[in-house]
Amino acid sequence: MSVRISPFLLLFFIPYFTFDQTRIKPLQIPKRQLDAETGSAFMQRMISLTLEEREEEIYKALASGNIPEFLRKAVRLKSTFKDLLGRSHELIYEVMPDYLAIGNEVDFCRIPMNPHTAQRLADLFGASLITAKISDHIYENATVKVDPFFYKPVGRENESVEKFILHNHQIEKQKSEANGEDGQLIAGIKKDVILSNRLGNSPNKVVIYGWHKLDGVPIQPVYSGHVDWYVDYSHGIRLMNEKVILDGEVVSVLEILSDPILYKLLSNENGPMLQTGYIENVK
Repeated sequence: MSVRISPFLLLFFIPYFTFDQTRIKPLQIPKRQLDAETGSAFMQRMISLTLEEREEEIYKALASGNIPEFLRKAVRLKSTFKDLLGRSHELIYEVMPDYLAIGNEVDFCRIPMNPHTAQRLADLFGASLITAKISDHIYENATVKVDPFFYKPVGRENESVEKFILHNHQIEKQKSEANGEDGQLIAGIKKDVILSNRLGNSPNKVVIYGWHKLDGVPIQPVYSGHVDWYVDYSHGIRLMNEKVILDGEVVSVLEILSDPILYKLLSNENGPMLQTGYIENVK
């Protein structure tokens, strides 16, 4: 006996059969308020604050959505990576096109911060910090690549808000010279604050990596020598979506990094990550 389905009923069934299994929930960043500070106003206000006060203000600004619109539009990257056993897997992930910045579309400043502030924001947004391997992959696929701009250390000037502002202006100049546009995947402008399996053995440290030169070689190897409160102009926070698509299935970055076989898909280090984030007040 044949069964005939009404065309009317098909209207209800089609969405089910055509559901896209490769959809990832976007980052949960609040809408920017109309009266939110511009980037330049925020940075000027930060100059006189203590480190602790500055970090809290950075968190409050970004957590409230004071972020330029182009950073909300993640770039999707796709590649084939191998696990510890040499088996190939298709991985799709989404990453911010640029580093976290405060302000609007025409007046914003990329903002260095300590890893705990970055981790709080990542957790809030449904995001993850990246790894050294992902930093390399982002550079390989970047639309805009600029040569790292280095400031010679003079006392502690490189840790100052004034130097953060100066470096941001320099990046904008280089981006313009490279005919780059906001929203394009840009690289070579900052060192990445990263996730690393060093976190389990280096409490109260920040791990940094990257700042790739035009030949693709990073200036900064994986380094965990700075205390976690240390921040300078070269540090940047680039977030990726905490959910990725692995062989057609949505899984979390932290699941992969902690898996004894799959961790190699996202990490070049030896062994899975037992600590997959920055934990405050580790003694």
